[in-house]
Amino acid sequence: MTVSTNSARAEYTGNASTTAFAVVDTLGASAVIPVSDASHLQVYVDGTLKVEDTHYTVSIVTATKAATVTFITSPTDYTPASDATIVILRVVPYTQLQDYVNNDAFDAENVESALDQVTQQTQQLADDKDRTIKFDSTIHLSDFNTTAETASKITANKSNRAEKLLSFDSNGDVQTTQEIGAWKGNWVSGTTYVERDLVKDAETGAIYICTSGHRAGTFATDLSASKWETIIDAGGFNVKLTGDVTVESGETLVTPYKIDLNGNTLTNNGTIYCAEILTGTGTFTGGESSSTIQSGPINLTDAGVALTSTAVTVSGTQTLTNKTLTSPKINEDVVMSATATELNLLDGVSGLVQADFTKLAGIDATADELNVMDAGATITTPTVAGGDAFVMDDADVGMRQVDIDNVDTYLSQTSKTLENKKIPEIDSDSSITLDAETSVELNANNGIIYMKDDSATILTIQLSGGNTTITGP
Repeated sequence: MTVSTNSARAEYTGNASTTAFAVVDTLGASAVIPVSDASHLQVYVDGTLKVEDTHYTVSIVTATKAATVTFITSPTDYTPASDATIVILRVVPYTQLQDYVNNDAFDAENVESALDQVTQQTQQLADDKDRTIKFDSTIHLSDFNTTAETASKITANKSNRAEKLLSFDSNGDVQTTQEIGAWKGNWVSGTTYVERDLVKDAETGAIYICTSGHRAGTFATDLSASKWETIIDAGGFNVKLTGDVTVESGETLVTPYKIDLNGNTLTNNGTIYCAEILTGTGTFTGGESSSTIQSGPINLTDAGVALTSTAVTVSGTQTLTNKTLTSPKINEDVVMSATATELNLLDGVSGLVQADFTKLAGIDATADELNVMDAGATITTPTVAGGDAFVMDDADVGMRQVDIDNVDTYLSQTSKTLENKKIPEIDSDSSITLDAETSVELNANNGIIYMKDDSATILTIQLSGGNTTITGP
């Protein structure tokens, strides 16, 4: 057998129907890749290693060592799907089984077979080398601070390599101790930075990684010289203009973020409230001042947003119109109770002032009406519901509403002072005090009305039949 190709692999693309694939050099001259044993083949479909006699079978022509891989279709169909990648590798063992005995016959086939396996092993190593990250052979030794072997050697142990990046140190040697980057905080002019240093541009909030070691000049200059690469764009944190913007007179622009002009022009003829205006290469014209350009959170009230027209504030003084309060609370859980500190009422009715109508206490929650008034209150032409009357009570110092049918009962309970009042009915054996010294008594037995002064009768009116007799001084 001879080895007439340099390749140790065959590659195909499935079409969902083809099942047999010859082991030939599909990357070169299509020469046969000789295979001595089916166990020397590894078959992958879409990167997954398949198993001989489970997913596929191998047939080898004895004379030419030409092999064919055929996928099994029954009872389970393992035909490679359309666009599936099929890679067939020849992987021979790194062994040498020929044993030559002194003065024994020298068999040419045995020698050739041994040479073929050595060649195949060499091709196998070459294939692995071609797919390994390595320094190009053309790199001069002067490009290494150490040696090519040292530059490509990983010396860190497992614990030092774990969750680290494969990178290069300041000598250009491979290292596996590097994090994503070394955080340096805000970018500072005059600082010496090395590759993979991470900084934040304090003006925009963007995050950058150093791609070339340097001593910082101005950030814009270093950025334009490709010494920094953007990791997180500031556009996600600031308002970045995409064109020229004009805030007209009478208009207000409010944003809690920084405004990045992004090379555009912002003209302010009105009012702008923002954290900061980042001009950069852009142009800002108009009324920039400390009263409109805020640092930190924006106070919407200061920004002229009329919250009183749209929202009720916690402590602001506001007028509420046509509002219905459901389950209102005064002083925590006190709901208009006698223990409430005070409930002030102010009525716009003419003749009432706040001092006249101030405090409510002892309110019956089941009462249909509220008829309590402090002494000194003045009511002009009061309106009384039908069947009711207001009775002035000196003892209670106030006004009390009673049913009109019970006026006589109320008057009979205690002496009351009346002035220009009409009394519709007074029971017999009752008296009315006209002033402090004069009273009128009624006698139901003889129909006599006595007017007394200091308990002495000064006038007697007797009603008898159709006659009236008046006796007095």
